[in-house]
Amino acid sequence: MWYDYRFRAYPDRTGVTAEAERHIDIHRQAYNHTRYEYNALDTDEDNIGSAYQHQKRLTEWKDEWPVFSEVHSKALQKTVERFYDNLSTLSEKKQNGHNVGWLKWKSPREYQSMTYSQSGFELKNTSGRTATL
Repeated sequence: MWYDYRFRAYPDRTGVTAEAERHIDIHRQAYNHTRYEYNALDTDEDNIGSAYQHQKRLTEWKDEWPVFSEVHSKALQKTVERFYDNLSTLSEKKQNGHNVGWLKWKSPREYQSMTYSQSGFELKNTSGRTATL
């Protein structure tokens, strides 16, 4: 059986907080750029329209903006997937009769999480209630 863990992080070492906030901001920029490309690019010509097709463009992004190379590629793929998950949720609400608008640009206050889905991380639960990554 596979378990998914969700933990709130409280980084307290010097430099860790600033680095985590910088990575979250890079993911926010990737989310906003995904939204921009989804709205601005022609889906037929640029082959955009699904999360998988959009994830293929990440290498182009990394060539054009080196800041995207500073975070893990799997985490960037999850950020693109997050946009399309939000889009499908919005579509479901619209089909159920709710009055919905468009996905909006995310400010730093509104985007405060990132997802790392790859292996290589381990939780050490030494104190009972809190765990160390």
